[in-house]
Amino acid sequence: MYVPMLYGAGDVNVNDTKSGVNTAVNVHALCPIKGDPVPVNWDNAQLCEIDESDLEKDVSAPGGIFGDLPSIAAKAKTYDGWTKDFANWMYRSQTVSVLKSPSSGLFSSANESERDFRLRLQQSNREARDNAVEALRKKYAVKISALEERLRRAQQAEAVQAEQAKAAKMQTAISLGATLLGGLLGRKTVSVGNLGRATAAARGVARSMKESTDVARANETVEAVAEQLKELNAQLESEIAQMTAASDPAAEKLETIVLKPKKKDISIKLVALVWAPHITKAGGPPEPAW
Repeated sequence: MYVPMLYGAGDVNVNDTKSGVNTAVNVHALCPIKGDPVPVNWDNAQLCEIDESDLEKDVSAPGGIFGDLPSIAAKAKTYDGWTKDFANWMYRSQTVSVLKSPSSGLFSSANESERDFRLRLQQSNREARDNAVEALRKKYAVKISALEERLRRAQQAEAVQAEQAKAAKMQTAISLGATLLGGLLGRKTVSVGNLGRATAAARGVARSMKESTDVARANETVEAVAEQLKELNAQLESEIAQMTAASDPAAEKLETIVLKPKKKDISIKLVALVWAPHITKAGGPPEPAW
């Protein structure tokens, strides 16, 4: 059985600068024509895959049964109004839905699946994270380099102090040895030479003690700078860990954004009367056979 219906074909262009979506939706629909006060209501239309080029101009069908044509469908002027209604219906009903990542602000493409979008988010997230980590390392590199230079100078100073302390201890030992040797050889207990050597030995002991103190201070400086360097590196690693532990795009809750067309982006290709094939089963209402 062939039932009279209204066929509409048109294009809906959706262009959204915020999401970067620019796509066209091809619309093909069949709408019943009724004998009601509102004979054509595009809200009752069914989308189909029938292109306007697939329509046959010859409506003859041997043995076919054609349904009654409502009288209003025979009036040419009514098609102008139905065409405007078709454009309004496309404007209201035809939208494009895309996904948005709240964390990155990225949008999916018009026909991109959620799986593909999440894979793209993971790649983008990985690249952004690597760039952020690299920038963070460069930021810390200046401070780390300065501390490493301070540590190097402190270690050099420590080595110099240690060498001076070693030399001072040896000189003190020589002076004390000479003084003790002079006494053991039976010289006068108090002589100008012994007194001078004793005085020099006493100065050597004091100098040796001072050098030992300087070495201790140098050690403290090296340890302090090394500790600062250790803390700075630990802080860097902690911030890198926080970046790495950021939200996983694979588990992120995505937002669905519905993009609507503008009226100027609606174009009509064809609105025409067609005879659509239907099947009638067991006396029931005709069912679409396309």
